Amino acid sequence: MESDYDLIIMGGGCAGLSLAMRLAELGGECPRVAIIERRENYVHDRTWSYWATESAQLTHLAKSDWKKVLVGAADQRVVVDCDKTPYQSIYSDAFYQSALRKISKNKRIDLFLGESAGVVHQKNNLWQINIKNTSVSAPQVIDTRPPKRVSDEAPILWQSFSGVEVKCSQDVFDDRVATLMDFTEVTLGEIRFLYLLPYSPTCALIEATVFGKRAMSPSELAGMLDGLIKKSVGSVAYEITYREHFVIPMGLGDHVPGGDPSYVTVGLESGGARASTGYVFQRIQRWAEGAVSEIKNGKPVPGHVRDSWVIRKMDKLFLRVLERYPERGPEIFVRLFSMRDSGSVIRFMNDEPTLWDSIRVMSVLPYGIFIKELVRGIFR
Repeated sequence: MESDYDLIIMGGGCAGLSLAMRLAELGGECPRVAIIERRENYVHDRTWSYWATESAQLTHLAKSDWKKVLVGAADQRVVVDCDKTPYQSIYSDAFYQSALRKISKNKRIDLFLGESAGVVHQKNNLWQINIKNTSVSAPQVIDTRPPKRVSDEAPILWQSFSGVEVKCSQDVFDDRVATLMDFTEVTLGEIRFLYLLPYSPTCALIEATVFGKRAMSPSELAGMLDGLIKKSVGSVAYEITYREHFVIPMGLGDHVPGGDPSYVTVGLESGGARASTGYVFQRIQRWAEGAVSEIKNGKPVPGHVRDSWVIRKMDKLFLRVLERYPERGPEIFVRLFSMRDSGSVIRFMNDEPTLWDSIRVMSVLPYGIFIKELVRGIFR
């Protein structure tokens, strides 16, 4: 049977568009690609952040960057100098529009908006996917949609966050410093903190973030968010120009790519996010770049590369400690960002640590509770 396409991408979000825009750059050598996306149009719906290390991509799309970041708890305040690798954030609409412009210039890529994949089945080595009143086929499918989670499969922790962008009537924020974590009181076994990105003295993204054993809804975080807004802006008048809410599973277990190279799952819950941090944007860019290199060599698109054994074990241990000792969470993060060499923790958080970075990170952690949890893990 002759296929309609060489490749079908299910889901036109960060992972799907990241791959498609790089394929579009191949020009006439681009495979025939179909992107199936259920949304009918693209709007700003999230903000991605990362440290601009040498490997960082699409940095020209950054809305803002900061050469200093703050981590604080109670009366402790650590300001980290990251001049060499500034912390940056990208508005999703800037990324979407950049990707769509590139994709639209290559006639070998078709974007099906407002479409949901119906029945998916394989016949004669071709995947066939029903969309509305027709179907498309290809020898390989890249599925970027969130996978259906097995009922008893739960992450170690959930990262829930609700945020708003506010515009104030007068200067309020120090736009030279991004607040990564400003911890509030630990309650009900949860780690709670303020995340604040000041885009200008009058405009900032303010987020209420919780690490806990369950996912939280916007209504559950509303009270905390209101308190953080008031704390951040004081009595200054402001207007809310944008809202976002997301929940990220942290520590779903080791992601093992499926055995069928013709049907590959990628994205946030399929190895696209670092287990202990939830950072995803640059990780997906590296995957997309590598995937195109494989296609150039006549190979199928691969899934995400598994983290090293050391990183997987460190992430799991780290999350187990936060789960069991949430009251120590603020201390742990303050210790991490108090390291003399800030480059080590930045590379560790940004998914690019050397072995020496990992050793340095372990050396500053409260070893007592980590050893206890390590021993517990052996007998778990």
